[in-house]
Amino acid sequence: LANAYALHFGLQYLTKRFMHRSEDDMQEIEALAAGMKAYATWNTRDTLQECREACGGKGYLSENRIGNLKADTEIYTTFEGDNTVLMQLTAKNRLGEFRKQFGEMNVSTIFNYVLGQAKTAISEKNPFATRNTDESHLKDAQFHLDAFTYREKEITASAARRFKKLVDDGLDTFDAANVMHPHMLQIADAYLDRVFLEQFSAAISETDDEALKEVLTKLYNLFALNKIEEHKGWYLEQGYMEGVKTKAVRKLVSQLCWEIRQDAVPLVDAFKIPESCLAPIITTKSAEA
Repeated sequence: LANAYALHFGLQYLTKRFMHRSEDDMQEIEALAAGMKAYATWNTRDTLQECREACGGKGYLSENRIGNLKADTEIYTTFEGDNTVLMQLTAKNRLGEFRKQFGEMNVSTIFNYVLGQAKTAISEKNPFATRNTDESHLKDAQFHLDAFTYREKEITASAARRFKKLVDDGLDTFDAANVMHPHMLQIADAYLDRVFLEQFSAAISETDDEALKEVLTKLYNLFALNKIEEHKGWYLEQGYMEGVKTKAVRKLVSQLCWEIRQDAVPLVDAFKIPESCLAPIITTKSAEA
């Protein structure tokens, strides 16, 4: 559910970017659209599988249509663009932007880049920050954005260094890109995670209804912390977090799932999905009540 809302706000952002596009924006918009298509269809596949298993054996019955939905949507992981290829396209765009950024650097911009790296080391990778398990900190939007941005920048910079080394060692660019295939997927994934996070946060900021804002904030926290938990191995390897902190994140994810369950049905109803598209899925509102 948290992923669905993040995708919704992210796709709204993409639509606005496209409607107000300029010629200079088109490459980034195309890369963003490619990545979001892959991200969304993989999420659909995984969500349906989780729903099927949550319904037990009855989830496999044809009358409940989950199996049919799985069959209908599975094709989209390769239809209208193979997801893996689309993610590579997104990653190549990000590497291109990274190269352009450094190509245009002068002494001042290089100094600012190094200064930014130093600030990150001091403010985000100090012993207190890497072990901070305070709930207010773990729910802090700035902590989420810093963590997502750090992952995106580090993976992109690491890939750029690796790509250059492969080419310097004699590989042509095509073969180097193939060798780096897993790394390329990580670049795109980290970039998309950050975009969805930012758009989710922006949507909450634009909400005037305080009750709605409170519910959406819980959902946003769940999206952010679940992603951090998903990539906790990477954060631990980088020294960005210590085990005590990732353990606290895991506990908070479980707590948020419990808190959000009472609002789950209204949050789903907000999508205004026609009843004809819902019946007769086993999890009816009467059963949930």
